[in-house]
Amino acid sequence: MSGFGGQWRDAVRAIKEQFQMPGPNMALDREPVMVRPDKSQPLADVMLHAEAQQALAPTWNRPPPEFSEVFVLLAPAEDGHERHVEIYIGDRRLGALTVADSADFLQILAQANGRPVVAHATRDRNLDGGWALRLYRPEPG
Repeated sequence: MSGFGGQWRDAVRAIKEQFQMPGPNMALDREPVMVRPDKSQPLADVMLHAEAQQALAPTWNRPPPEFSEVFVLLAPAEDGHERHVEIYIGDRRLGALTVADSADFLQILAQANGRPVVAHATRDRNLDGGWALRLYRPEPG
């Protein structure tokens, strides 16, 4: 069990370092629930809001990479009778997953007991040159 605790501390430290790097940053007041990424599965596309382009653009003064991996916060949202997951960086809502893609994450959100849920995502360019955001799906249970 102590090995798992050490791995957890290393993961949290790595995430906190990620948040301090140039680009979108987040501040967490509690230990997050980390979604373990399953990189063998297809990525889930985030339906971005128009204002999300500015939030996804790197903030440093050198040319941005065409691809990078970032951490995002997940939150459940109620939309009529359908449930979906909203994606945030800090307090800024970037967009949402489709209801079908949200199903992979809703159980994790329900078990988080109010703690922040952090997922691994990719930030890259889409065909029209704008930023795209895609989430790695969680490892099976």
